[in-house]
Amino acid sequence: KITGIGHYTPETIITNHYFIEKGLDTSNDWIVERTGIHQRRFNKPNSGSSELSHKASLKCLDNAKLSPEDLDLIIVATSTPDHLSFPSTACILQEKLNCKNTPAFDLSAACSGFCFALSTAENYLLNDNYKHILVVGVDCLSSITNLNDRKTAILFGDGAGAVILTKTNSKNSGIIYSKMYSNGTHKDILKIPEGGSKSPINPEVTKNESHYIHMDGKAVFKSAINTTVPAIKEALNSVNLSTNDISYLICHQANKRIIDNIALKLKIPNEKVIINLDKYGNTSAASIPLAMSEFNDTIGFKKGDILVLVGFGAGFTWGVNIVIWE
Repeated sequence: KITGIGHYTPETIITNHYFIEKGLDTSNDWIVERTGIHQRRFNKPNSGSSELSHKASLKCLDNAKLSPEDLDLIIVATSTPDHLSFPSTACILQEKLNCKNTPAFDLSAACSGFCFALSTAENYLLNDNYKHILVVGVDCLSSITNLNDRKTAILFGDGAGAVILTKTNSKNSGIIYSKMYSNGTHKDILKIPEGGSKSPINPEVTKNESHYIHMDGKAVFKSAINTTVPAIKEALNSVNLSTNDISYLICHQANKRIIDNIALKLKIPNEKVIINLDKYGNTSAASIPLAMSEFNDTIGFKKGDILVLVGFGAGFTWGVNIVIWE
């Protein structure tokens, strides 16, 4: 079950007018109509995903009334680690939290990262060595986005969200369903073409700007809807629930039109769909826990609420978790 939750977003607010002033061929109305995004947050210079993770984790620990010493495992889902290869952002976070020798590792599943990390942590709890697991979704996408590319610059922001998972004795509450999916045949629709081991960073790569996010927006839109809707239906059927039973649908906050289409196909009313991408844009692995935590702070989930979490992103990856709130 989720026993703690917290989030953090950088202080710097980037409105749509920022891109207009940069000279991009766009307008506030164009961005809002196509994405639903009004603003996003950018991390400060010389600050990475570990700093955002640390601040979200401290809030999460406080919410759970736990100390860092209580943690048995730390999993950080991110596509923007502090360092290209190592050390992991999770190890840097472990040091910042001062929880000595607690195992920590990163998980890479792009915008599905939080769902994948939640599923992974749930399975670790089957082992008696683990009682409290910190799961963080964090990304600083401003660091890997070409701010001169109209197709991608307007979409992405930075943020972090964290939860603590603890064992529950109840079979009718907590996480009651988790499933992960991948389809590598769609690997090219959303990617950073160069900069990894196959084609390391060099002057030619930076000149071609191929170390930034490249996206086929139409293909991502289609894949997101075609994969997540059947996955949600399968998930609900597996635990004998219907869409009418859902208290809140919390999708990866990529694009309002994608979320609206998913809800429409499932016949889920707008009041049951949590959306905050208008303020934060697409924060990748952070988007679901960020939306959950902010909602819990302002309105609050009630005991027994049924939450359906669905992530989708590069890979192509997608995942579903169903949580009964305790």
